[in-house]
Amino acid sequence: MGVVFRGEGFTEKRFNRIFQELSFKGIGLRLPRIKEIVEVEQIENYKKPLLMFLLGDDSILHIEIMNNEIQPDFHSMLIYDMSIVLKYGMQVRTVILNYGSAQNGKKGKCFGSVRYEVQVVDLFEIDGEKVYEELSEKISSGSLFDERDRLNLSFLPFMKHSISFSEALRKVMFLIETIKDEEERLAYMTVITEIASRFIGNNVVDVVEEYLMDTEVGIRIRDEGKKEGMRESIMIILLEKFNLLPDDIYNAIAEQKNENTLMKWLQRVTSICSIDELKKMIFNIE
Repeated sequence: MGVVFRGEGFTEKRFNRIFQELSFKGIGLRLPRIKEIVEVEQIENYKKPLLMFLLGDDSILHIEIMNNEIQPDFHSMLIYDMSIVLKYGMQVRTVILNYGSAQNGKKGKCFGSVRYEVQVVDLFEIDGEKVYEELSEKISSGSLFDERDRLNLSFLPFMKHSISFSEALRKVMFLIETIKDEEERLAYMTVITEIASRFIGNNVVDVVEEYLMDTEVGIRIRDEGKKEGMRESIMIILLEKFNLLPDDIYNAIAEQKNENTLMKWLQRVTSICSIDELKKMIFNIE
């Protein structure tokens, strides 16, 4: 892609498992297929984008979600889109997925002489309960998902339901638990809970945590998230000290999965003064 927005961590790997090579034709967006998710760095005082994908033509797809109560932050959206255009010279396409009152078409805002306009797609026009039944039948019969199914399951809580969003979210998580493949279950659970939590914030966190508390998938997500956090902390401290890390050290930290080892490294890393000392610690050299 010519630019690295952020390394692929636990969450990014799960998003890529679901979205790589996916098309958005199923919801009316005729765009190149997705290469991978990208996580841009935080710009101070501006809300981070909900989702950003690198597309097959090396442009960026920026996705936000809105409903009648939660409206998009156009100022932050514009700042991030323009920062990518100016810094990397990449085209940015911005789409809002709406699950409130119908608004299909375009939506925008003027900032002085600048008109910022994005495309709006109404997810609320899609019958979520019908989609739920179709996906449930496929999962029960062991049929493979096609790309429309993958897209539908990822955004199912945001479609039209006769129940509240929280109830629909909980129902979708129960459906995911019936998927037989463990990695597939983990990927969909991560994707849906991340999207819902990023969009709604604390209002949905309780629903997610309540459901995940004692499930096999929930325990693994928490465990992997904790280890990823330790790996990132170690990297931040070391890069502050040394600016650049040798590839063998970087890869060893990134691939370390033992929580006890990561904890020992995190406790010791602040006192490391040289790359030689670091190698001795990482590779257990006496």
